[in-house]
Amino acid sequence: MRTSSQALLWFSATATAYLAGAATGPMWADSAKLTIYALHGYLPSLSPGDHAGWTFLARLWLALVGGDPVTNLHRLSAVAGAAAVALVFLLTARRHPDPLAAHGAAALVAVAHAHWWAAEVTESYPLAVALAVASMWLAERSRDRLAGTLAGAVAGLALACHAMSLVLTVPALLTAGRRRWAPMGLGILLGAAPLWLAALGAPADPLTGHHTSRAGSVLWHVAAFVEPARAPLGLTLVTALLAYGFGPIGAAALAVAVRREASGSGAGRLWLSLSPLLPLVVLLSVYLPARVHLMLGFVVVGLVVAAPPRLAAPWVAAHLACQLALYLLVPAALVGVGRGSLGVRELPHRNNAWYFLYPVKRRDAGPETYARALLTATPPGAVVLADFNPGAVLRLVQERSGLRPDVTVVPTVIDEILAQPDPALALARRVAAAGAPVVLADRWQPYYRVAELQRRFAAELSPCGPGLLVAVVGGSLPPDG
Repeated sequence: MRTSSQALLWFSATATAYLAGAATGPMWADSAKLTIYALHGYLPSLSPGDHAGWTFLARLWLALVGGDPVTNLHRLSAVAGAAAVALVFLLTARRHPDPLAAHGAAALVAVAHAHWWAAEVTESYPLAVALAVASMWLAERSRDRLAGTLAGAVAGLALACHAMSLVLTVPALLTAGRRRWAPMGLGILLGAAPLWLAALGAPADPLTGHHTSRAGSVLWHVAAFVEPARAPLGLTLVTALLAYGFGPIGAAALAVAVRREASGSGAGRLWLSLSPLLPLVVLLSVYLPARVHLMLGFVVVGLVVAAPPRLAAPWVAAHLACQLALYLLVPAALVGVGRGSLGVRELPHRNNAWYFLYPVKRRDAGPETYARALLTATPPGAVVLADFNPGAVLRLVQERSGLRPDVTVVPTVIDEILAQPDPALALARRVAAAGAPVVLADRWQPYYRVAELQRRFAAELSPCGPGLLVAVVGGSLPPDG
């Protein structure tokens, strides 16, 4: 069977699996945020968290397929994730004469936890990975300058989707030959237009109302998400998630492949491909833990294309079955022993073990159930103070369904308050200044300081769906400033 036909089979199989397990309704945090960005056409933007290249392609996708944008943006991730698997197969088949290497590489990426998870919800990662691997394949497929420009343009668009795609594209483009660097550079500039066009003017973020396309946005991003003190625990988390995502068969096969490549003629390419992955692993070890399980997708693909494992068909089948069993048994076991929270942020209608460790999202209706329950219970004309996780979902459900347009959702105010020296005091001041009934979007103590509001400021709180209605804030509020 021809290589292209085999790649098409990998695409068809993984697309079928991903689409069957993809979410159908709004999902927490970035998924809801990106959906809002696509609906509003929020681009260009220089902010690394805005993923302007993804928004550009998502708008084209929605114009092409029509239908419900929430569901179809999840499907975009599924199709992009499947395309990434097929492209990994094509790239590996081009680099390695042994067909078992191409099948092994595709199998490891297809069911790697990070990649599979991201392919089931609206996320920028599958599209960024697919474009990055496509750029690598184009850079090797032809040596003429036009192909170099095209490879650069695809790499630039991958960069505009997610900055971490550079760990995949840079080594491949550097080895393409100096004569092609100029056309590749031109291509990168063209492909990255959704980023740099923001220098000529950019709209406000439709979720927060802030203008993020400024030089300080990168510094803010680093300050908000990077914490060096996390390093020891973070490195343990990264290692555990990689082991979980590759599983025993995948990890063993990958270790053999690395040893084989390191001792053979491909040692130079191996070390060049691995060199950007080490700084990324260091960054992820100090990054906000809630995003690490997705960002590791770049590390997974980087490792696999650098040292593709050779797996015969029975081992491919065994690996696929092993990973599915692992993804079912581990969260079930954690819930069974009372560790289902994983020690991280809890949300209404979300079991953290199943949410973070099980990639299939088809039956997860928790975010929409939460949002409708809160908005329905909220008093007329109220202000809902939220953090980003539920806030983005509330805004998306409110906007898409027209539910409770009289309610004002402030989707990231709690995140801003938590950065203050005294978050409870800052929250009390915000409640007192609202001039309308105030509802806290959640009851999670580390964020919403419920006990402190009651103890220090005599707050009267009553249930309001999954949130809390703040009836009175008394006590003594020191003057601001």
